[in-house]
Amino acid sequence: MKNRALTAMKPYVGFAMLLALAACDKPSSPPKTPLADTADMDFVQAFVGSCVQTFPDFARIEAAARAMKWKRVTDPDMLKMIGPADGGSGWKAWTFKTGKKGFLLSTGERDVEGKALKFCVLIAEPSDIEATRNHIVKLLNAKREYSSEEGGQRYATYSFLQDDKPLILNFIDAVPMSMKMLNVSTMTPPGS
Repeated sequence: MKNRALTAMKPYVGFAMLLALAACDKPSSPPKTPLADTADMDFVQAFVGSCVQTFPDFARIEAAARAMKWKRVTDPDMLKMIGPADGGSGWKAWTFKTGKKGFLLSTGERDVEGKALKFCVLIAEPSDIEATRNHIVKLLNAKREYSSEEGGQRYATYSFLQDDKPLILNFIDAVPMSMKMLNVSTMTPPGS
């Protein structure tokens, strides 16, 4: 199941990683280990605040986007480039900035083998991808389920509980191609 969900998201996240975009703000729990770079902590806070603490309540994420004046992605070509390969349903994307770092956040729902899969994705360029990933995994007490490297990208899938509900945590980066972009997503297991 987890591998199918990751495979279904590959076209979406692969294209999106090529974008250099913009950041968030909502603080998360105090970190258990400090990150060396403030921008990396901004990434962690943006992801946990938007894609964990409020997930899958898309209305709250949209309200935050309006309140924080995030820029909604509306260009049809950009939407086609970053969107789910099958178009998904009701997905939206925003860019925003914290400090000098830009972020792209998208939310939506897709159909995977006839079952709904909700997702929230944050993409940006932390200065230390490994430390940022490890920090998020530790904060969420996530358990590694799957990892692979294909076509210059590394994929890692974890599972974790949020409010006693199982969620999937995915990381995609292109470190093997010397790219600093990190794509982190939270997904509901298909059909949950």
